[in-house]
Amino acid sequence: AERAATCRAALPDPAAKQAAWEIIVSNTELSNRLVEATAAGFWRPEQAELTAEYVPRYFDDMPAAARLRTPWVADRVAKLAFPRYAVARSTREAAEALLARDDLTPGLRRVVTDADDDLRRALHARSAVDGTPS
Repeated sequence: AERAATCRAALPDPAAKQAAWEIIVSNTELSNRLVEATAAGFWRPEQAELTAEYVPRYFDDMPAAARLRTPWVADRVAKLAFPRYAVARSTREAAEALLARDDLTPGLRRVVTDADDDLRRALHARSAVDGTPS
């Protein structure tokens, strides 16, 4: 069931992405493991165009989603659902705006801080390769 949930979330289909996103951010009926498996399958580097609309939605939806679950599960889902393949300055700006809020759970703040650092490093590495500013 977990692998099937990951595969369904990975499908390159707008309806599949919408269904998966709803599971990630608002479903409280499924088991924690199925929610985590769905989050693990959502982002795929080859689906950047398909998932582009979900990059800002992560930063909008995740604070409320984090309060739906136990801290450990919320942190795990937030980490798995972070748009790690959206390596762009706009993603960092969205992360910075989220981190400026004072209503985040400590776990979500930690997840986004760490993921933002990974984004910073990825942008820096890209700039070193192609000569663009990071």
